[in-house]
Amino acid sequence: MTEKEREGILDWIRNEHAAGRALNIHAVKRRNPDLLARVYEVRPFWGWWQAISDAGLDYADLKVELQETVVCRICGLEGKQLNSHLRMKHGITGDEYREQFPDAEIASEVVRARMMTRGTRHMLPHWEPLYSDEYMKDRVYRYHTMGKVLRLTWIFENDHNLWQHVHRSGVSWESYITELGIPYPEPLPSSKPGITREEICEELRRIVKKLGRSPRPSELYEIAPRISNGIRKRFDSTDDAFRQAGLPVPERPHPVKYIFDPDEVLEEIKKLAAEGVGITAGNINDKLKRRALHMAIEHMGGYPAVRDKLGLPKPPARKGPGPKHTREEVISLLQSRVAEGKSEQAVSLADGPDADPELLRSAKIHFKTWADLIKAADIKWQHPAQHRARARREKWLGELRRFQKTGKPLDRASMLADPEAKKVFEGCSKAFGNWTKALRNIGVTLERVYVKRVTKKSLARDALVEEIKARHGEGLSLGVDAMRADAAGQDLYARARALFGSWKKAVETAGYVVPKKEPKPKPPRRKRATKKKAKKKAAKKKAKKKSAAKKGGKSRPVLTDEERAARAAEREAARALRQEELERRRADVIARIQQRDRERKPIFLKGVRRDPEGLELYREAREVFMSWKQAVDEAGCTPPPLPPLPKSKIVEELEAAYPI
Repeated sequence: MTEKEREGILDWIRNEHAAGRALNIHAVKRRNPDLLARVYEVRPFWGWWQAISDAGLDYADLKVELQETVVCRICGLEGKQLNSHLRMKHGITGDEYREQFPDAEIASEVVRARMMTRGTRHMLPHWEPLYSDEYMKDRVYRYHTMGKVLRLTWIFENDHNLWQHVHRSGVSWESYITELGIPYPEPLPSSKPGITREEICEELRRIVKKLGRSPRPSELYEIAPRISNGIRKRFDSTDDAFRQAGLPVPERPHPVKYIFDPDEVLEEIKKLAAEGVGITAGNINDKLKRRALHMAIEHMGGYPAVRDKLGLPKPPARKGPGPKHTREEVISLLQSRVAEGKSEQAVSLADGPDADPELLRSAKIHFKTWADLIKAADIKWQHPAQHRARARREKWLGELRRFQKTGKPLDRASMLADPEAKKVFEGCSKAFGNWTKALRNIGVTLERVYVKRVTKKSLARDALVEEIKARHGEGLSLGVDAMRADAAGQDLYARARALFGSWKKAVETAGYVVPKKEPKPKPPRRKRATKKKAKKKAAKKKAKKKSAAKKGGKSRPVLTDEERAARAAEREAARALRQEELERRRADVIARIQQRDRERKPIFLKGVRRDPEGLELYREAREVFMSWKQAVDEAGCTPPPLPPLPKSKIVEELEAAYPI
């Protein structure tokens, strides 16, 4: 391809993108298949992805177009999928349809895009919505440009779908990548040479001599897995390996004869139909165990297609035996069970001493759910867990009554001390919530006895209380001030606070009351100043200010009317000068903005702040205007609004699928 032809293709891509047309591979193949073929004929390999990149476009910004329907090549029917149409209308499978029309598709592009595998086994994310031969070539070449070593094992592990596409096309991986101009990597050095055919035959003779017969393939793998793997590499089959070794072929326990001739299959089906056998998978595969015939029927398109070819009717669906009891009998029998004290749960009907399978089966036929039956029978239903809990409580109550007859104490400490009693205590506590509730159910109530614990702290408290009583007996005061007056009182006071928390609590424990402190005399209240005194004080303060003004203090001077008028005129002249300077600066900023607009330089905020000249203008405009936007509006250079962002592919697909 010449450079001129290459530029022509790139110009076509740019023009199509500017016109808003789709540039995914399938859309371009419909509009201009010759151009796409020329792109993929270029060597060294060019490809559509590289062409889009050379045109200066990003693949993520391209518009995608997918067809929602596919046309049947036989009758012209349009639909999203043709699988059921081909089977029901034309009596053929999808594989047979592809044999007649190799380039035809069975599902529309939209459906295939939804089914496209996007799993985690892809090192390179997908950029096309559909698989195609051209897209797979692009993926291979991109892996090559990324520096990946394109061995078969590497591509199998990192892009399984790409390997499957090449494998199904019937060419080898080496020829596929070399056709694109990519050299195939050198083979890895083998660490150990494999087993030879002669060694395999010799080992097989030794195994047969030891066993006395030829082992089946599964047995051979268990005995010698290395020989079994070597047979897969060196021979066509296990039987071929035994023949090459001069040994008898191993016998199969159930030899199967597969029928693949359509005429023989139809004759066999006619014979079975004449004998009254229904032509269904349940009859042929399950009942008659005709696995080979079943596989042949599936290979010919399935049971409906074979029945249509022979004109056989579809066998009626199998029905199970009817219910033994009517709806009313089911309700009456369940009510009788409850009246007899039996459980109304479905589990009790299925298994146990009170089981009734026929009643359970009839109930499931007549009622959609078990709750509907309980409601129709007007029975107070309980959850199965409640029944289990009640049985568990009855069990432990029996154990508790048997233990009560022994006459042993039932308090908590005694129960936990005995290992056998401990099991009864823990089981009853778990069943009833606590030990007290369990005892209450057998009519036993235990009084709680609180025993005062004798500790060092309690002994110290008792000794301190005796000291307080002795002090009071001597006639000494127990007030706080009296206790702090001497050393012995201070020591007693400190120990009492440490043991009881406060002196008052220690004295009250001894049976006395701490005397209250005598109130301190309050200072005399100050009299309020009278109005006359306040006036005199204000007059003195005013006189003091006047004297300070006369002596040149900090007070403000008193101005005449002429001086005030002169100062006002000066302030007005200064304000006029500042306003004139501001107008001049504003005019200068407007002129610079207009000049920048004429020179086609950016005047939007981000563009202005990127270059030093624009940044200086921006700061000047912020000083004389409220904002940069106001300055641009005053200059009459408001930039046009930015074009809206292009819609993503997901939004376009949603709008097309669900129009508002």
